[in-house]
Amino acid sequence: MTRNGITTFLFIAVTAIFTSCIREEAPNAECDIIAVKESWLQENSSFLSGKPIISNNAVRLYVKEGTSIDFLKSLEPEFELTYGAQIAKNNIEENGGRGVKMSYTTTSEDGAWSKNYEVTFTIQSVIETGKPFSFEHFRFQRYHTWYEIDASGTELNWWASGNAGFAFTGKKPFPTAVDSTGVSGNCIKLTTCDTGSFGNMAGMPIAAGNIFLGEFKSASAMKKPLEATRFGLPIIPAEPTRLRGFYKYTAGEIFTDKGKNPVENKKDTCSIYSVVYEINPNDFVSLDGANVLSSDRIVLVAQLENPGEPTEWTEFDIPYKNANGKIFDLEKLQRGEYAITVVASSSKEGAFFEGAVGSTLYVDEIEIIWNNK
Repeated sequence: MTRNGITTFLFIAVTAIFTSCIREEAPNAECDIIAVKESWLQENSSFLSGKPIISNNAVRLYVKEGTSIDFLKSLEPEFELTYGAQIAKNNIEENGGRGVKMSYTTTSEDGAWSKNYEVTFTIQSVIETGKPFSFEHFRFQRYHTWYEIDASGTELNWWASGNAGFAFTGKKPFPTAVDSTGVSGNCIKLTTCDTGSFGNMAGMPIAAGNIFLGEFKSASAMKKPLEATRFGLPIIPAEPTRLRGFYKYTAGEIFTDKGKNPVENKKDTCSIYSVVYEINPNDFVSLDGANVLSSDRIVLVAQLENPGEPTEWTEFDIPYKNANGKIFDLEKLQRGEYAITVVASSSKEGAFFEGAVGSTLYVDEIEIIWNNK
């Protein structure tokens, strides 16, 4: 076997070890929900809003305003599963006053492994004006995930991170985590981490801590990592004018390139920004790691310039600026033709696996100021 052949073999073997529903030997031990069946989505397109968002243990679907809770309770979504897996519905309950939660269990073909999934149908909400993102609502199952709660008590799974991708490495701690020393209560701690031998073989030697409004598609994390981060959701209530919040940051000691080679005279820096971009509300295609700051669909950008390394909590207040010669259109807003994301990362070039291990960013109390006229 050639050297390249050996490397390929080792990469495939290690990947198999760290995929979901881990088992040492059996190839048919996976039990994941891969997708909601396209035929079911087409049959129910009249009330669905956008595309399903699927993560490690959850499937999120949004529905249009005016959809009744009783109707949502009657739905029987159809799923595509990993080969040979089975799925069973456990129960259903209301999620506040704007949706329902369904509990499912998937079982692997060999019957040895199972996973619990929460499937939610939520009447599309928008960001509440005058309310900051305080990051006080989170869950922990192997790693942290965050959610918002709207005025009706409905849980809104708007936040994503790359933690699910880092899980393939088998290493701890995870890059994105809860920290108790926030400006008020908890905050988010983002750390650039070494991905170990697994990441080195995959050409992904570091993982920057990140948090963003959108979806992380773990199924794409190994083959197409830039496409795994899907930035933005159609949750805009008005034209955004400013992005505010608090942060502190310490850069790691040694900046390295994608090959894990030290880069002389280069220092890591963090990234905090927000983007508003155009969408087709009936066929929502998000921006990703390759184009989130370069797409010609972008209308507005708010980006923290020269963040430095403040060791104490420091407030930022950034204006949204027009991009690509576009202006925010209220008629497009009414038609649901805009999406927004807010992004924070411990390494600005982390999407390309460049940065400094140990770089640490804390963020808290992020708020979007809206033009409500």
